[in-house]
Amino acid sequence: MPEHYRALSEKYLKEARKFLTEGDLVQASEKLWGASALAVKSVAAKRGLKLEEHGSLWSFVNVLAIESGDKDLTTFFHVANSLHRNFYGNEMKREPVEIAAVNIEQLIAKLKRIKYSG
Repeated sequence: MPEHYRALSEKYLKEARKFLTEGDLVQASEKLWGASALAVKSVAAKRGLKLEEHGSLWSFVNVLAIESGDKDLTTFFHVANSLHRNFYGNEMKREPVEIAAVNIEQLIAKLKRIKYSG
């Protein structure tokens, strides 16, 4: 299952880049959120955990940030959450979404480097 989440995360990240290029900020925002959430779920699945609720994603990101000492995980996940909100509110302009996209790529890269500890 971790590979399934990882593959979907990469698919959504690629789709987000396409939507961003096309100027569809709402769809880019949601794809970036989805890519982030699935990357978190992939790490959790490697540990035998299944995260079903929004709150469980936050809790697990907090655990990872504490374990790794990397507060950027929490910061970047906040960014991902703001993109999720943008899907419903369509309030963000292009530049903030582009900046957020870079943060999401950084988040996903950091999550890929987290070692299994279970």
